[in-house]
Amino acid sequence: MSELREIRKARGLTLEAVAYLAGVDIATISRIENGVVIPRPATVVAIARALGVSVNRIAGGEPVQL
Repeated sequence: MSELREIRKARGLTLEAVAYLAGVDIATISRIENGVVIPRPATVVAIARALGVSVNRIAGGEPVQL
């Protein structure tokens, strides 16, 4: 899910900030960004909400204007 890293960086957010906003552990965000784990659907929804994007965008399915 390299899209997650791109969106996070484009918004100027740290791993810590996204983790806090999504209510997940920092290590979870890092593992997702690095492709180590496939996140649960609920985690993807939480991250998408925290970043203000669609779930499809997190998964690399649609472009978004930042």
